Amino acid sequence: MLAAAAVPVIVTEAAFGPDTITGGWERLAYVFPFLYGFLIASDARFEAALSGARWPALAAAAAATAGLLGWTAAAGPGVESGAGPGWCALQGLAGWAWLAAIAGFAAAVTARRRHTGTTTPRPAPARQPRWHRAAGYANQAVLPFYLLHEPVIVAFAWIIVRWHAPVLAKYPALVAMSFTATLVIYELAVRRYRLTRLLFGMKTQEPTVDRVGFPS
Repeated sequence: MLAAAAVPVIVTEAAFGPDTITGGWERLAYVFPFLYGFLIASDARFEAALSGARWPALAAAAAATAGLLGWTAAAGPGVESGAGPGWCALQGLAGWAWLAAIAGFAAAVTARRRHTGTTTPRPAPARQPRWHRAAGYANQAVLPFYLLHEPVIVAFAWIIVRWHAPVLAKYPALVAMSFTATLVIYELAVRRYRLTRLLFGMKTQEPTVDRVGFPS
């Protein structure tokens, strides 16, 4: 199943090549992992399959990445802009293999925690540690943060690039300002409302731990 899932990504990359602007995947290739995500979430057996194939996926990802690095070193700088179908296909394989490996290891950890929780149940503490509440808050914010951060960065960069200051001053300013603005937008305009939570891929009902614990 995982090998078959790699085929559309590989074929798309080989046919259209990498994105000439960013050097990353051809944009059409992103459609397939997006659809795979819905498929994996629809049935626990897909998650189990990813967990069982995590080591082969990691081996394939490492081998494909090593091949890309060797190919790039031999061809010299700028290989992405003039890459042939073989290089592009290898890039597609590496990308999908890394996704499968990461998701597989995450699924294995989740399954282990579920098993531990059912065999040795422990009473939940009255109040979660601060770091636990912070991790829960950050976990919910991942997708909205990802969707919001790029336009925010571009908006601040449009201003900061005009400063008469060295890059070593501009870059930390851009990071701090864009991170803060993205967090504020998420907290005030996304996290608190049902409609925006739904539109940004969040559960419409917040977990109890966040409501009582973080942020206070």
